[in-house]
Amino acid sequence: MRQFMEDNHISYYRLANAGMDAQTLQRIRHDKPITTETLGKLCFLLQCQPGDLMEYIRDESDAPK
Repeated sequence: MRQFMEDNHISYYRLANAGMDAQTLQRIRHDKPITTETLGKLCFLLQCQPGDLMEYIRDESDAPK
């Protein structure tokens, strides 16, 4: 997500002014999980698709038990 923002010259300040919560922006800055609701809001604000903001990296610890 941060790479998309950098590539498209989008600042955290712009997202804050668009109504994104400061705690959510902090989570993004530190690569912490966000909700799908937040992802939807970001896609709306940034006029993009979820795949533009994230990628799945396989982690064996995520495999079903």
